[in-house]
Amino acid sequence: MLHATFTSLLARKLRLALSGVAVLLGVSFVSGTYVLTDSLGRVFDGLFASVNAGTAVTVRGVSAVGGSDNAQREPVTQSVLNQVRRVGGVAEVVGRVQGYAQVVGKNGKAYKTGGPPSLGVEINVGSALEGLQVKRGVAPVGTNQVALDATTVRKAGLQLGDRITILLKGPAQNVTLVGVVGLQNADSLGGASLVAFDPPTAQKLVGTPGSWTELAVAADSGVSASELRSRVADVLPTGTEAVTVTQTISEQSKKLQDGLGFLNTALLVFAGVSLFVGAFLIFNTFSMLVAQRAKELALLRALGASRGQVIGSVVVEALVVGVFSSISGFFLGIGVAKALRAILAALGVDLPGGATVVALRTFVVSLSVGIGVTLVAALLPARKASLVAPVQAMRESDPAEDRSLARRSLAGAAVLAAGVAALLVGLSSGQLPLVGGGAALSFLGVATLSPLVVRPVVGLLGLPFARIGIAGRLGRGNAVRSPRRTSATAAALMVGLALVATVSTLGESAKKSVVAIVAKSLGADYVLHTDNFEPFSPIVATKLEQSPELASVAAFRLGKAQVKGASVNISGVDPGALQSVLNLEVEQGQLASLRRGELAVSRDEADQRGLKVGQTVPVVWARTGAVLTTIGAIFAKNQFAGGYLVSDRTYDANVTEKLISVIAIRSAAGATPALSRAAIASALTDFPNLEVEDRAQFIRAQGAQVDTALNVISVLLVLSVLIALLGVVNTLALSVVERTRELGLLRAIGLQRRQLRRMIGVESVLVAVYGATLGVLVGLGFGWALVQALKDQGITQFAVPYPRLLLVLLVAGVGGVVAAALPARRAARLEVLQAVASN
Repeated sequence: MLHATFTSLLARKLRLALSGVAVLLGVSFVSGTYVLTDSLGRVFDGLFASVNAGTAVTVRGVSAVGGSDNAQREPVTQSVLNQVRRVGGVAEVVGRVQGYAQVVGKNGKAYKTGGPPSLGVEINVGSALEGLQVKRGVAPVGTNQVALDATTVRKAGLQLGDRITILLKGPAQNVTLVGVVGLQNADSLGGASLVAFDPPTAQKLVGTPGSWTELAVAADSGVSASELRSRVADVLPTGTEAVTVTQTISEQSKKLQDGLGFLNTALLVFAGVSLFVGAFLIFNTFSMLVAQRAKELALLRALGASRGQVIGSVVVEALVVGVFSSISGFFLGIGVAKALRAILAALGVDLPGGATVVALRTFVVSLSVGIGVTLVAALLPARKASLVAPVQAMRESDPAEDRSLARRSLAGAAVLAAGVAALLVGLSSGQLPLVGGGAALSFLGVATLSPLVVRPVVGLLGLPFARIGIAGRLGRGNAVRSPRRTSATAAALMVGLALVATVSTLGESAKKSVVAIVAKSLGADYVLHTDNFEPFSPIVATKLEQSPELASVAAFRLGKAQVKGASVNISGVDPGALQSVLNLEVEQGQLASLRRGELAVSRDEADQRGLKVGQTVPVVWARTGAVLTTIGAIFAKNQFAGGYLVSDRTYDANVTEKLISVIAIRSAAGATPALSRAAIASALTDFPNLEVEDRAQFIRAQGAQVDTALNVISVLLVLSVLIALLGVVNTLALSVVERTRELGLLRAIGLQRRQLRRMIGVESVLVAVYGATLGVLVGLGFGWALVQALKDQGITQFAVPYPRLLLVLLVAGVGGVVAAALPARRAARLEVLQAVASN
């Protein structure tokens, strides 16, 4: 039996290879995702180790909320450094500084990293604890000199000796570029822009004069890091702590892994979608192969093969396909990881280079997923093969097409109902795994019920083709003749395009909702922010407030704190300007209470945390710890305001880094837009990193951000659509083999080669358009359900992206034409006499 199985495999290797491509592509995305994130994790771990080379213990301010964000910690004074230096076992101590510093190029434009921060740091020349190395030029000395990392120098088009401007939290500095720095094996710290000063200058311009962001401590020979940490901790004053460098690197790595976690999850979701679509292709391929081998299997049964042996034969074929596809996908994933890195680089995300990491976990997961999907998809065809009696299997017609669809309809309805129920429960409870499972069951239910509507829908779609001649009528007839096959072929395309339609509908609804919400919540005439909403100098707000053309300038500072144990974002802003720039609806209390140090909370957050006006709760800040704060006001949901508001004075008293995130401006009465713009431009002369948008521009920009995210997701979903089109190719190719005698008879009675090709093309287009139509309808249903479920999250308006959906249908039709090319060519090349003689 095993010999017969492998003989069958070799006879159908091309068709099985086509179905295996679906698994290969899905597995390659799984493999590529793990290879990319593992490689980046290894590279960044190496960078963190390089930065902390020689350090045994780090001394820093205590953070009441934990984490690795030094910007929210109290700085370490020079007196603490002097105390640590006298501790036994300390070989060396250096102070480190880190804060905001952004380069302005010779063209007068601020250098943008595309995501990573713009940092100002110190460089301790000659210290064994210094991770930065001067690779060209010299180390900076004094307030007139800086060194930049090699990546920034290259991308900003700078050269040694250039006069450049550095934007800081205080006044901008005009300096000379005297050196190029980098780590031992990298030009920059993960794409961050580094501006290096000598230590006193870094303290003055970036940090706090006389203090350090943290201290790096080296141990004498024979003194362990843990022992040194204990010794240092004994002399530290309240408010400071000592941690081993291992903990420091661990915190930095965790922060990075949290950042990469979203990328990892998103890519794995798309890999899962591709494998799910590929499962339909595998199922359809094996179903057709089993039908074509009906006589062969019947003869094997007649010769004594058991049902188990027949099932085993099909499963072995699936196992071989799964193993080869999974192994190939695993190796292809290494290339996918490099391609993803190149794509991210093209989008402006500068990732450090390094060795490619291929973990054993990646190989095991790739094989498990690929083989598992293939076997699960092939089990039902294998079981069906074993259930066909020998005599029945020898019939000329396919008995499957003669069976009633009643049982299938009941099963499909039950699966669809279970899927919709799981989807609704998952959406209402926020359980993403339940949402994914519900969506998968819903797709299976729709695919199971699909044959019920094949004949009427495809018949209607095929009417225009039926009027163009015999080829069109035959192609239409082929598509409606076998509802199960047409449905199975279209199912994969249905899933892929349903996801595209769902995302498009949700995106269009989100865009419309965001525009409406921002328009309703924002009362400002102008909004100022940086390219990626990175924090910037508070001097900007001071200059703007001096302009008589501007009535209100609300500078929003954004930080993190804990309320009732939950980490939340808190905005600090001048209460006097707040009401002028935002359409803030106060439901209880008064915003004037912010001046007394009280807290304003949005209705959503108040309901979620059980907060009421007059209630006193501890707000835990990183720098000052728990501060008992009274709830002074509850306001209606406002996207611009966020969930929590305090006065700018309260914020500054509890937060170390006092940079601004965004500024909203209201023009003075009688000031024309031209005067207001001129006043803003005058205040921003020294701040080219800021963008100025009027209210209409800002609202449009928020909608454009949704479009950008939608386009990225749609591009990733294209993979599933390509896999689905492979399914159309494979089904048509198998259909040509199955109908060899029929095609020969058509040619014998006068059907020309071009008419035969056209017939196959019409059939392909109808199957593709049917799948796309079904997918669009299902996607609209899912999109509507998601919008209803996400109303509390701010998506309040349902919108249908008609142009995008029409484009989807058009692309599906074109895809059908392309998918038919090879099968149609093969059909047209059949020799008439040989085809007629086949059976």
